[in-house]
Amino acid sequence: MGVLWLIADYQTSVAQQQQAKLAEGAVTVRGEHIEKTAMDYGAWDEAVERLVVSPDPDWADENIGRPTFENLGFDMAFVVAPDDTATYAMVHGDRFDGPLSGLLAGGYETLLTEQRMKGAKGSTSGLIMADGKPAIAAIVPIRPLKVDPADVQPRHVLVLVDTLDDRMLAEFARIYLLPGLRIADGAASAQAHASLVTADHRQVVTLMWQGARPGDGLLAMAVPAWAVVALAFGALTFQFVRQTASAARAVAESEWRATHDALTGLPNRVLLFERMDFASRALCDGGAEFAVAYLDLDGFKTVNDTHGHAAGDLVLQEVARRLEASLGLDDFAARLGGDEFAVILPGRQHPQQALEFGRAIIDAIERPIPIGDARSIGVSAIVGFTFAPRDGTDPLMLLRNADQALYAGKRSGRRQVQFHVAAAA
Repeated sequence: MGVLWLIADYQTSVAQQQQAKLAEGAVTVRGEHIEKTAMDYGAWDEAVERLVVSPDPDWADENIGRPTFENLGFDMAFVVAPDDTATYAMVHGDRFDGPLSGLLAGGYETLLTEQRMKGAKGSTSGLIMADGKPAIAAIVPIRPLKVDPADVQPRHVLVLVDTLDDRMLAEFARIYLLPGLRIADGAASAQAHASLVTADHRQVVTLMWQGARPGDGLLAMAVPAWAVVALAFGALTFQFVRQTASAARAVAESEWRATHDALTGLPNRVLLFERMDFASRALCDGGAEFAVAYLDLDGFKTVNDTHGHAAGDLVLQEVARRLEASLGLDDFAARLGGDEFAVILPGRQHPQQALEFGRAIIDAIERPIPIGDARSIGVSAIVGFTFAPRDGTDPLMLLRNADQALYAGKRSGRRQVQFHVAAAA
């Protein structure tokens, strides 16, 4: 009987550990999404002119403050000068004139210092306290699309903040199967929980939810039967196997959600880095060379602004299907967040092979996408490539190289396939 209790407790413990990973991953993925969105707004020639050179608050309202609040749901947007004072601030859709020191704490200054150290192309995100509440913040430089390497002057930065409010927690609970997800009032109890630390490592935010308890179901079936174990041994064994299989399926589903994008079903950034690390290690042992493609949709922001997020979701799902249909047997595609995707292409070490793949992907994406009511819309794409091992083997460096090639493609115009500089040489 004691062994049965131990097995039930182990099943429950494993299930709740997986749920804790999902809760932590939800916050991390949200931070990456905010950071990439902020980069889209910050790396903009007109933003440099209207936010830095000749500040125009009305332009900032229409192009930064209100779109990020009304369309994307971010609670706060700030433009911060090199002396760390705010030159523009919008909080919950209204202009804000107070000092940031009274509004942002719990790691904001740590993130700001971290971004300053990274320079003109650096960005960062993390957990802070905003107006006394836990929030996810992203900080990016406001810069032109093409940055002069000799320009090392301190820059204005764009700060986007999204509060961990009931709306966001409800969304996390729905996507990651964490019923009753909430912020705990005090220290963690025996309930299922995950502890998040602010960027300055001074405050702990505890998320709690109604934890999965697969072991209870096992005990509920087993204990009454224990009295008549001689007669019910066969049935008990069957129920035990079924409960164990159910718990295994729950763990497998949790692991899938932690490594896949809920909207498109594609692998997410976590699984992408695992596959890139595997490919790099295999390369060092004599495995195949490979290319990494970084893909960004052209015109997706207009879809969201004009047709709404429901249409944007349909576009992302259809692009994911077309991307998967274009893959070879050993190729691997992932959604990085927002309208950005990445592809690992083993054996395609030649730029001409990558160019053909990139053009085929763009052609596939540009076919009209139906969004209901006999309507269809069109988007395009820009693709940046890097190659291993000629551009390196570190997964983070390879993805950064492909991202830089992507931005070079954006500067060159639409429908571009661009290679990292070292690969093009």
